[in-house]
Amino acid sequence: MLTIGLTGTSGSGKGYLYQYLFGEDVAFCDTDSLYHSMISRPGECVDALKKEFGDVVVNNRGGIDRNALASIVFNDTEKLEALNRITHTLILERIRQAVFMAQLQNIKYFYVDAPLLFESGFDKECDFTVGVTAPLEIRVKRVMERDGITLKKALERFKNQKDDSFFRENCDFTVINDGRELEPQIDKLKTVLKRLYDEKK
Repeated sequence: MLTIGLTGTSGSGKGYLYQYLFGEDVAFCDTDSLYHSMISRPGECVDALKKEFGDVVVNNRGGIDRNALASIVFNDTEKLEALNRITHTLILERIRQAVFMAQLQNIKYFYVDAPLLFESGFDKECDFTVGVTAPLEIRVKRVMERDGITLKKALERFKNQKDDSFFRENCDFTVINDGRELEPQIDKLKTVLKRLYDEKK
């Protein structure tokens, strides 16, 4: 099985690629969904975040109050690093379990959608990495429409995110998702991955 790290900034359109990549021999793991699931209810992740940041980050349902947590870490590098250290460790455990289960099911291509692929260190556990990029103005528009936020809020999100050059320089393959046809890029990606899979067998 090939483990493929799929990464890019908010609004780059990683999720849009799924419709081109789905198949009987393909599986996906979305780290954002994992994270939201882990913080939405009482459990190991909530306990660890509560211990680190205090009761103020826990909502009345026993999950994490995302706004309260964001207000604590937004402009504090050390606290943001603490948040990432806790969540990355727990998310990586879940991903490794999913990878193992996919191997048992004879899956050929396992995609891990991880915006913080390199920051978490999981890129080192991938056979191949794919970066998805798009011009800033397109990413901003997508995020505003998707999340119903203002231009100011959208720009704040990109303030501490990597720019497209980072993904072009560090990923094995880059998809440009700027609204034009994706099929030729995806076909090329599939060809590269099939060759890698055949070589690995």
